[in-house]
Parts: sequence; structure tokens; C-alpha cells
Amino acid sequence: MKPREVKVLTEKRLLDAAEVCMYLGLGRNKGIEFAKSIGAERKIGRRCLYDKAVIDRILDDMKE
Repeated sequence: MKPREVKVLTEKRLLDAAEVCMYLGLGRNKGIEFAKSIGAERKIGRRCLYDKAVIDRILDDMKE
């Protein structure tokens, strides 16, 4: 996986598979599996992107 700047992730709403895994701090399979299980996956054409707002909302709910 190519290193990316964290600054880029804070400005984007939809993340690709590599970005969502880096954002969550999980490996590729677990990161994608988690994002799908919480309903963060969005399909645009043939691409699968993951909604950062949904991920943030679920993680905020988990800490309470």
C-alpha cells in the first residue's frame, strides 16, 4: 500500500478501500468487512467507496 497523507483523509467524505483501512487502522480484509457491516459501503458505478460520515457516527456511538 502506498503511503498517503492523513490531511487528504480529513477533507474527503468517500474513501476507497485502502483509505478506509488506513483510517480505521485495520488490515484490508477486516477494514472492508467492518465498513460493509455498518452500512458505509456506497457503490458508484463499479467502484465501491466507503462513507466516512457513517463510519464516524458508528464509532462515536460505540464509545458510549
